[in-house]
Amino acid sequence: MIFTEDITNRKQAEEEKQTFELQMQHAQKLESLGVLSGGIAHDFNNILAIIMGYCSLTKMDYETAENNILEIEKAAERAAGLCRQMLAYAGKAQLTKTQVNMRMLVDEMASMLKSTIPLNAVIKSDLSTDIPFLDADASQLRQIVMNLIINASEAIGKEQGEIQVSLAKSTVLAGQSENDYNGNTIPPGEFVCLEVTDNGCGMDEETKWRIFEPFYTTKFTGRGLGMSAVLGIIKSHGGSLQLFSQLGQGTTFKVYLPIPKKYSAEDGDHKQSIPSAPWKGSGTILLVEDEDQVRLIAKALLKNIGFTVLEAVNGKEALELYQRNATDITLVFTDMGMPIMDGYELFYELKKLNPELPIIVSSGYGDAEVGSRIGIDNIAGLISKPYGPDQLREVLKKALEGLQ
Repeated sequence: MIFTEDITNRKQAEEEKQTFELQMQHAQKLESLGVLSGGIAHDFNNILAIIMGYCSLTKMDYETAENNILEIEKAAERAAGLCRQMLAYAGKAQLTKTQVNMRMLVDEMASMLKSTIPLNAVIKSDLSTDIPFLDADASQLRQIVMNLIINASEAIGKEQGEIQVSLAKSTVLAGQSENDYNGNTIPPGEFVCLEVTDNGCGMDEETKWRIFEPFYTTKFTGRGLGMSAVLGIIKSHGGSLQLFSQLGQGTTFKVYLPIPKKYSAEDGDHKQSIPSAPWKGSGTILLVEDEDQVRLIAKALLKNIGFTVLEAVNGKEALELYQRNATDITLVFTDMGMPIMDGYELFYELKKLNPELPIIVSSGYGDAEVGSRIGIDNIAGLISKPYGPDQLREVLKKALEGLQ
């Protein structure tokens, strides 16, 4: 005997459920984008206010220019760090690790934020003097410090409050019961510990569990990236995070960042080596950049380092310049996003003409974007915008020394 069952209604109900779930996901994405864009606009407007403010002060009194330029540079670095944070969140950036003086970094960020957070929240610092250097991405560590201090300020609200920022070395021994916020055991080793404590509103259990969700916020408008970005940066540096909070009794975040073995506990007062004379280059570089002001600055920096510079505003013009001057050109330094012929097409055309030609890529799209389309191993160097003379000098030096 054959039994049949009409499942039309069931299938229709399942389809309606799937449609509803897709609509909900879409609505959540739109809400997340709204929170994210609002937060980014908030942060960037603050940064632009600092830059424009110091430019105005400089025009009013040129004798203040030296100090004002330092503050403008700090604000620009903060903006660049925010861009890198967004790229990292989108999976389009890689860590750029250098030796980082964590004590100086925390001190600078705390000093900068004192002038930007509400006056009712007082920042007090206790930074140990024997902090070893870390192998880390300085811009991302700045994002950790900034987010934790701003989070503490917002927890204090309009009441009078205090934010304690401390930095010290810490050793976790094998078998020692130190767990992170999620109950996972913190691995044994030596760490630099950043601790940010506020006496604000604190968090209930639900908030403590949800605070690390992307786009989660207890405010009407939030930054979007917030604590989830902080957690991602800490994990990418091999670190751990602890969270202690009770409703109405304040909050403490404790960040563990591993100390490289080459900087042992006995070498806490690690000093940077005395810098030698800046490296100088020689030869002709083909500079390809469609943004006039960016090209003007890059040309000046390259000439200061010692190079002769040929300029092109797009890939087509660069290709023609190379074909006419191939014997003179030592290296190509190119942007990627350009009209007529972009940097990717230019890269492949130049490699057809000379497979050994060193090409340095300058991009604002993030390392992962370039790596996925060209392959990091196929380029002589990669530098992310914005960059300074030291970064430019280093990438050029590596690229040209690789030819020897």
